[in-house]
Amino acid sequence: MHEEHNKTQNEDNDVSDEVLLDIEEDVELITQDPLATKLDEECEKSKDLFDQLQRLQAEFENYRKRMDNRIFEARKFASEEILLKFLDIYDNLLRAQDMDFVTDPVSAKNGIEAIMQQFDKTLLAEEVRPIESIGKIFDPYYQHAVNRVSDLDKPEGIILEEYQRGYMLKDKVLRPAVVSVNHHETHSAQENNDNESEIKEDENGE
Repeated sequence: MHEEHNKTQNEDNDVSDEVLLDIEEDVELITQDPLATKLDEECEKSKDLFDQLQRLQAEFENYRKRMDNRIFEARKFASEEILLKFLDIYDNLLRAQDMDFVTDPVSAKNGIEAIMQQFDKTLLAEEVRPIESIGKIFDPYYQHAVNRVSDLDKPEGIILEEYQRGYMLKDKVLRPAVVSVNHHETHSAQENNDNESEIKEDENGE
């Protein structure tokens, strides 16, 4: 009886072992599922790509800071070269103060003309050139009109006088010219002016 009991127990143990083996095999099959494996691989790739992106962002940020510093330094000293040129002109102006304009006006005039030529040469080197306005048709892009004159002998819209010269910097207007423009008054406007003058004369006569 005891032997039969042991035999039965052994058989139960064998069955339990088989069940455990089957479960382990099923678990192993589940862990080796190709979809799960693929998902793990893609997750690992995504992590690597994210790390690369973070490194690139850090590198770009460092590059941007270096470029900002370079631009700041370039702007800070951008006028250095042109200022040195104008300092030379300023030195010559100081020397011109010592010229005797009374006893030797010719030499003094020649000295001033030489400084003007030096100034013109400096402006030309910087691609600064004057805007030609006198006798030209008024263009609000190049000129600023502050006065109108009626001269019937000259075309409408012609610039008659220049109060301040304008300048171009390459293709950009550095400073517009300040000018007076010819504007033909209409016949009715002229008549109104004449009538107003007659009325004032009559009032003064009274």
